[in-house]
Amino acid sequence: MKKLSDFFYSRANGYLVLGFLALQFTFSGAILPYFQKQFDPELNRGLMDLSFGFTPEKGYSIIESYGEKGREIYFFVESFVDVIYPIAYTIAFILLVSFLFKKNGWNKQRFAILNVIPIGGLIFDLCENYGIVQMLRAFPEKVDFWATFASNSGLIKWIFAGITVLMVLCGLVGWAIKALKNR
Repeated sequence: MKKLSDFFYSRANGYLVLGFLALQFTFSGAILPYFQKQFDPELNRGLMDLSFGFTPEKGYSIIESYGEKGREIYFFVESFVDVIYPIAYTIAFILLVSFLFKKNGWNKQRFAILNVIPIGGLIFDLCENYGIVQMLRAFPEKVDFWATFASNSGLIKWIFAGITVLMVLCGLVGWAIKALKNR
């Protein structure tokens, strides 16, 4: 992990951070909403991916509400699009954290390796997606194991996301304090 951490520190610069953040925002602001409208035109049925946990009943209720065509599209999204997206946002956040830690001189501290924490979110996001794909494959059969697996993986993903946001906020606050001190 140290080599991976160092790899991102050595490449973290403003242009690369902005480029990957732009890619992340393109996914979250345009690509994913486009596909969601295909299987949830009113955007009112919900997404398991955005839930902070769900019961098997709720998960299968959402899947059922999409209809047959919607489930086919959702399967494609979960199998392909929502595999690329977590990779993109993980790289964006690792680069952002690395950039901010470097700006604060924290990349030389013992805790410098924390810049790769977003990888935990990636792993559990992919696990969540795998669970949802298995739910979709089994449908109309309801396999509570996969629903619970997806839900629990999603909860852990959100914990990693929260830690990542806290690291970004700490990095921004640290950078602002450093800038004020240097005035």
